[in-house]
Amino acid sequence: MKRIKRFTLPEKKDIFNKTLGHCHFCGDALIFERRGRNPYPPLSGQWEIDHVVQVSRGGKESIENNLPICTQCNMLRWFRSGNNLREILRLGLVAKDEVIKDSATGKKLVELNSAREIKKQSRRSKPKTNPI
Repeated sequence: MKRIKRFTLPEKKDIFNKTLGHCHFCGDALIFERRGRNPYPPLSGQWEIDHVVQVSRGGKESIENNLPICTQCNMLRWFRSGNNLREILRLGLVAKDEVIKDSATGKKLVELNSAREIKKQSRRSKPKTNPI
């Protein structure tokens, strides 16, 4: 398993400042002191360090290959490729139109999304057990 580089505080500041403290994906403002994944759900301004080219695809563990990303965008982006993300965004636009029209499909999408969020929340709130 490849070890992830731990950036120093000055390196983190350099990465943060590359986008003037904004998420490189959605553009929302970030708060430097709120770096990290916890708590869930993420706080406003919470951010992480994101690989531009993922390590699994040959990207380097370097300041040059990293940008700040809000935790919410990073959780959505995860390992997805650019083509996959664009497809998800296009489908999201279609879904949003159906929800606005209050169509049967739109109602079903709202129902499915709510169920997905409840399932995700329950996974995150389960106490971790310590095997002995």
